[in-house]
Amino acid sequence: MFLLACRDSPSCITWLGVGISCYRLGELSEAEQALSEANILNNTDPEVWGYLSLVCLKTSRKLEAEQSYKYALRVGLKDTDLLGEIKSIQKEVGFGDAGF
Repeated sequence: MFLLACRDSPSCITWLGVGISCYRLGELSEAEQALSEANILNNTDPEVWGYLSLVCLKTSRKLEAEQSYKYALRVGLKDTDLLGEIKSIQKEVGFGDAGF
């Protein structure tokens, strides 16, 4: 459904939907590609940065995960579920400092 929306009316939100869906399905490469497209269309969307941080955490890219997380906070990430998931994965993989 999101892919059809991306084809018919590409936007940050439609690509974010694809990225979230792929992330939840464990398709991390595809998730990153979709989130990158979303980021091109709106590089100040905090959810995009939050999910990029999760993808980077899951693919052991510490520096990118931390930078994405910090930028998500800077641009106003307030989704408590997403923030909690990021902090949980940071603990799980053993890096990332939520208190920076």
